[in-house]
Amino acid sequence: MRLRYKDLTQTRQWLTDDEREAVSSVISSSFVNVAPTAYLAKYFDSAEAFERKLRLYFDAERLVGYCLLTFTDEGAATIIRASAGFFPEYRKGGNTFQFSMAQSLKCWLRRPWRQLYYADTMLSPAMYRAIAKNTGIIWPHPAGNGPVDLFERFNHSGDISHIIATRCLVVVGRGSNYSAGELAAFKASDKPEIQYYQLVNPNFNHGVALFVIIPIHLKQFVLTALKQLRAK
Repeated sequence: MRLRYKDLTQTRQWLTDDEREAVSSVISSSFVNVAPTAYLAKYFDSAEAFERKLRLYFDAERLVGYCLLTFTDEGAATIIRASAGFFPEYRKGGNTFQFSMAQSLKCWLRRPWRQLYYADTMLSPAMYRAIAKNTGIIWPHPAGNGPVDLFERFNHSGDISHIIATRCLVVVGRGSNYSAGELAAFKASDKPEIQYYQLVNPNFNHGVALFVIIPIHLKQFVLTALKQLRAK
């Protein structure tokens, strides 16, 4: 299903009241144990990030999903964090990948001398697979868990997954709003990224997220482009 989209930049143009209300509905549908007003205040409006990029997805005139990227300077590194939510019938298709990679590339081109990482939690096996199957370098991953020191640096208060001896788990107290059928489909899936996610983070549906790191640099874009070409 092809969706129409609208892109917003916080320092230029941000959510209208009607769009904010529609995003709140998506948040309520997407997550459990989340108050939309508090979620919006923390992730969409707080002062920590120096910039935010937001893509709103529409089916005709109805807002059905969003992908939010925040950009924060932390010491010598710039950190990209993400939040995405869709109504259940619109969750398939990897809608967020191209947007996320394009905005990451723009950020890198503006300041290529800085360390740049996507470093954030992923609540969903499906979201992890949508990114991992398309990205050249992502940690942790079935092909390699990544540098332990980066997880200690960016997720120092998180928990260690003893399956891979890496501090890549975070107790977040919320989860994706999956049905029993969707959870069963994850369990029965033969997709390696889905299997790996559940192995490393078996409590994903009980408020535990997987902390994922993606380095953003020239090698990343080259390997990602090659992976995309091979997939075609």
